[in-house]
Amino acid sequence: MAFHDLSKLSKDLLHDVKDMEFVRTVIFAHLEPPKQNAVIVKGARGIGKSTVIKQYLSEKQKSGYKVLYFSADSSYLDSRLVDLAMEYNDRGGEYLAIDEIHRYTGDWQRELKTIIDSFPRLKLIVSGSSALKLDYAKADLSRRHLLIKAKGISFREYLKLNLGFDLKVFSITELLKDAEEICHVIRKIFADQKLDLLQSFHDYLRSGYFLTRNNYTIESIYFDSLVNTINSVIDSDIPYIHHDVDPVARDKIKTLLKHIAIKCPFTPNISEVAQNLGLSNDNTLKKYLFYLHEAEILLNLYPSNKSHKDFPKPQKIFLNNTNFAFAFSSEPNIGTLRETYVANCLYGLGELTAPTHGDFCLDNIIFEVGGKSKSARQIKDIQYSYVLADNILGVNRNIIPLWLLGFLW
Repeated sequence: MAFHDLSKLSKDLLHDVKDMEFVRTVIFAHLEPPKQNAVIVKGARGIGKSTVIKQYLSEKQKSGYKVLYFSADSSYLDSRLVDLAMEYNDRGGEYLAIDEIHRYTGDWQRELKTIIDSFPRLKLIVSGSSALKLDYAKADLSRRHLLIKAKGISFREYLKLNLGFDLKVFSITELLKDAEEICHVIRKIFADQKLDLLQSFHDYLRSGYFLTRNNYTIESIYFDSLVNTINSVIDSDIPYIHHDVDPVARDKIKTLLKHIAIKCPFTPNISEVAQNLGLSNDNTLKKYLFYLHEAEILLNLYPSNKSHKDFPKPQKIFLNNTNFAFAFSSEPNIGTLRETYVANCLYGLGELTAPTHGDFCLDNIIFEVGGKSKSARQIKDIQYSYVLADNILGVNRNIIPLWLLGFLW
């Protein structure tokens, strides 16, 4: 009975996305599982993980493949994942997608390994919270999965979604090396359409990071939804993954977030914040900060070569994205928005730290962030250094437009 109900629900859900024009191609292009491997997509709520997986399965279905999609916390799921996979395999199934895997009450890692090993014909796609942990010691998935760490909508994707512009993705190396040429091409597209590039960028900073934005006609309701989502992640996703987070800890984490959200970005005084929150020791606070970072509510910069096992003190704490800044404050500081945007864009490209000179260090490259009049004076003696300036359209030597980082994905 469960399989029949899940199969019917899957057909309905895939039907809902078949006519959607916008596709997150940066995720879509990597969803085909390698032989005897699973694709695991991690990312924050609201960025479109479920939607793009359903779009992918819908395309496979059109091509004649048998597909099945369901959520691991579905009330229709009344058996183990491996038992359902066995029945689906026996029925000739080919693509199996399991959403919200972190909400599965059983040992999902061990069962995924069993599915991969036992049913080689099945192509397995799994999605879960950005805080999802893979315990390779517990079940050897290390050589049996392709991990996709998905971010929210980039500025490039925002332009595709809202203006229909189909623009190219560039690596950080390409952006820095060919900044002038890339800027010229993009500026011409906007000029030809008589559109304001900088206004589009500032609209994106305000409310363009999550795919769910289009669900709300009123912007204030969208911001309320972001706060509700954050609370849901703290109440539900984090405790699913970190069993030491009980109701008391959840309240402490929410209080912590309220305490620091309007201060971000900042360098924390761990002892002072812990004392203000009534936490028994500094390590508990550092642990909570790391949980919020892992869940993509905060974005913390940590010292280089530090293991997260012992919960090191963050060098600097940011909100994860600029939309969160507007959700917590009606008028966030412009400098805060710029630095939050840069941290979000650069995070995951290499080792990102807070240097002594400049605002960010990505591996060996220093970035200074500022407004239109920002000069390179503070970093003039540093060989690999750039200024990321807001409210400019073109490139002046090593001063490049802030919006250009929006083409990294």
